[in-house]
Amino acid sequence: MAKHARWYAVLALLLLALGTGAALAWAAPSGDEAPPIPHPTEGREDCLKCHGPEGFKPYPADHAGRPVESCTVCHAAPRAEPTPTPEAGAIPAPTPLPPNLAPVPTPIREPVMFGENTCVSCHKGLGGAFARIVDDWSASAHAARGVGCVSCHGGDPTQKDKEKAMSPQAGYLGPLPKEKIPGLCGSCHARVDLMRQFGLPTDQFSQYWESVHGQALLEGSRDVATCFDCHGGHRTLKADDPASDVYPTNEPAMCARCHADSEKMARYGLPTDVEAKYAKSVHGRKVLEEQDLRAPTCSTCHGTHGAAPPGVTEVANVCGQCHALTEQRYLEGAHRVAMVAGREDAPRCVTCHGHHDVQPPTRDLYMGSEPGHCGQCHGSGPVADQVASIYQLLQEADQAYAQAEATIALAKGQRLIMAAQEEQLQRARSALIQVRALQHNVDVEAVRAKVQEAVEGSRTALEGAQAALQDVRIRRIAMVISLVVIGLTVLALYYIKRELDRELEERRARARERTQ
Repeated sequence: MAKHARWYAVLALLLLALGTGAALAWAAPSGDEAPPIPHPTEGREDCLKCHGPEGFKPYPADHAGRPVESCTVCHAAPRAEPTPTPEAGAIPAPTPLPPNLAPVPTPIREPVMFGENTCVSCHKGLGGAFARIVDDWSASAHAARGVGCVSCHGGDPTQKDKEKAMSPQAGYLGPLPKEKIPGLCGSCHARVDLMRQFGLPTDQFSQYWESVHGQALLEGSRDVATCFDCHGGHRTLKADDPASDVYPTNEPAMCARCHADSEKMARYGLPTDVEAKYAKSVHGRKVLEEQDLRAPTCSTCHGTHGAAPPGVTEVANVCGQCHALTEQRYLEGAHRVAMVAGREDAPRCVTCHGHHDVQPPTRDLYMGSEPGHCGQCHGSGPVADQVASIYQLLQEADQAYAQAEATIALAKGQRLIMAAQEEQLQRARSALIQVRALQHNVDVEAVRAKVQEAVEGSRTALEGAQAALQDVRIRRIAMVISLVVIGLTVLALYYIKRELDRELEERRARARERTQ
């Protein structure tokens, strides 16, 4: 009996092995090895939600009837790669955020779309503001990349019943309060593994909390801007899309939605005319009228997500991001020395050029005592004499250049080749540009040396153009003389011919008389 029991056990083991092999063969696809799961499975344990018959990428026909538990038998889940972290002590630890402002996890974090989306159909049916949300989202960069309603709001878009679709069991978050919005956006945009494929930065979330906006939000203000306010809400477009609110030509108006609101700004003691001033400034005209995207906008000086007003001692550094040579000369000059020494009256960039209403600077700033002019601080004395000297040097350089430029234009208008003179004038212009930067070190002798270089270049170009014009005059006079001589010669030949013709006629007449 024991002998038969052993054979029964062996037979049972063989049947179990055959059954397991048959199950695996039935679950595995034929041919090549089953493809691995291309996305994290956290929050996506039910594969059939997306890959069922009505999903955006349904399973093959030969998979019908297989339970969801069998998916991972063949399709391997991805192994999460840890994000590289710097060594301990390499960078200071960030200031921890209050728990209610940390990134908000959503049930579905990866881009995913559904064949049937009851969020969309329901909102369209409701019309009005609800339908506009769908229209805005449909035109957004998120929709183009498969980031749908559930990626931010949770819920189950495959359920037709409203209660089930927006139930806590479905992970429904709904519209979040303002203080949660940065964390919601940060749940994706602070993740390196998601953003690196699009080349997007992942420090925006942490930068925001260092900004004036983020700090005010931490303090309980609801007036401040969040991601939703600046990026168009549900209609979030790429930053380089000309229709985006954060595109450089649209950015001033976007910031003005809050900063031109007198009621809001009154609570913080902020001016409301910043946009109007900027639009009339040299920077604003470049951006708004000439569409020159190299000119600065609000975020160029104040930052984007880490927006903050430049401190008094930082202004020269901010301006120097574009005006690098001018910044270098300023750092070499007496004004910078006075500022480092702690003198509150030491001039910065904005002292002479203004803040948002920056106008094209001219040498007239050296004259007069109006605000921003040198005479405001240096009305008399040795420094005022130096100011007058710099003014005269700049005036001499400008006049020499203008005279050479006008003479060359006159010569070109007479079809003269001015290539050599234009090249010389360009060298003078380069020296003149360097003078514009050099004057910020307020060193008269340094300015004089560079002005001399510019003046000499302009005069060389002027002399070349004048010589060419003089040569043209001489040639024209010679041409006139030649034409006069030719004309007199033709006239003389005419009279000679006429006289000869008359004499010939007389001889012929006498000859006819003799023959008669």
